[in-house]
Amino acid sequence: MRGISRRLLYLLFLVIFLLLGTRLLTSRSLLVPPDTDLSVITQRRGENARIAPAYAPGVYMAGRRPANSTFCNWNYGLPRILRYTASKITRSPQNTDRSPYRVLPFIIRGGTSESNEIPVKLTLCTHATADQVYNVVEIVRRWEGHVSLSIFTPGLDAGLALDLIERACTCEPQMFKVSVHLIFPAGRPPALTHIYRPEGDCAASDLQWRDSDTERKQRGMIYPINVARNVARNLAPTSRVLVSDIELLPSDKLASGFLEMIHGRPPRFGLVFVVPVFEIEENERPPKTKRELMDALRSGLAVYFHKYVCAHCQKFPGITKWMVRPDPGRVRPLIVTKREYPHHRWEPVFIGTREDPLYNEEMSWEGRQDKMAQMLEMCLMDYRLIILDGAFLIHTPGIKRKPSRVRKKESQKTLELTQEKRNARIYQSVTRELLKQYPANRRCRQ
Repeated sequence: MRGISRRLLYLLFLVIFLLLGTRLLTSRSLLVPPDTDLSVITQRRGENARIAPAYAPGVYMAGRRPANSTFCNWNYGLPRILRYTASKITRSPQNTDRSPYRVLPFIIRGGTSESNEIPVKLTLCTHATADQVYNVVEIVRRWEGHVSLSIFTPGLDAGLALDLIERACTCEPQMFKVSVHLIFPAGRPPALTHIYRPEGDCAASDLQWRDSDTERKQRGMIYPINVARNVARNLAPTSRVLVSDIELLPSDKLASGFLEMIHGRPPRFGLVFVVPVFEIEENERPPKTKRELMDALRSGLAVYFHKYVCAHCQKFPGITKWMVRPDPGRVRPLIVTKREYPHHRWEPVFIGTREDPLYNEEMSWEGRQDKMAQMLEMCLMDYRLIILDGAFLIHTPGIKRKPSRVRKKESQKTLELTQEKRNARIYQSVTRELLKQYPANRRCRQ
């Protein structure tokens, strides 16, 4: 009897072990979207394997081959050759004599043919370093209007950037909406290279994730993020613009929903519309609607942008009200506010116009808080900010958390600390000039 009981117990353990093993073998489908080609998740670099996150730009096109024709309107002989005269080079929008950066505008001009007319008169203005460029394919799938993209391409970084853009232009039909501009140091003009021209599919997994190979990284160059923002904004084909970052995806029908909300009214000076920004864990699909976003927020899979790295930067006024209100199913105003104390360290992303104050081009991305000078000026100009409901931007991939400085290379830590001090000095200098230029407002704290 005892022997029978022992055999039954062994059999029970065996059944449990087999069930657990089956669960583990099949659970990988829970970690990636069901339409993801798992063959693109692991990429080989010599002897090292890189594991991509479940979300990656262009992964929805895995297995699709590039077309023989392009959806983009290229200029300057591109994409095969780059030929231009010195007269085509312009200075950055702030046009300061000491600016070390130059611009080659409209290497691609979007939305110019009659067959590809874009009825939504609102431009998303974004920017990228060479290795980030492929994020644009995700943006154009969601954004209904023009897209103005400026890319920082010192020297041979142009080769990687243009290979990625070319792949996007032969794979994603919505790329017809995109205009592209190159930004570079005066001493390092863009140059093409054939290093990054392997044959690959439309997921572009053979071209992405090459940040350590870029000239910018190898030479320790800073990223002139505000030059890039100003260029993309000033070269937009519409008066209304949304200046955003390349890793921020717009919610569904944000552009058309906003234009429906304003009923065709023209822009008003000193009034902008804030689009709340959130971020989601990298193994989750980026939400398209507020309902999907709220589900992720309630389950702890999403948070407001920069919650763990800069709590004040994107924590917008009325955030609690925004999060308790259900999805309105359309874009509508929530509250009217200003960039004043206690929100004087807030750096909102907003729909405005090309005539709003420029971003200070001396501030670098590595120095952080690069939009503070613009927001102080808007406060002193008495701008009103309308927080939008039913619309948002979502950062992908993953939630940003403070990295350990111990893990960083000494050169990277030194660069960041140097640039943070530099940005702080520039901000104090700009502040003194702005306080002389505009009437005093004690609530516009620095």
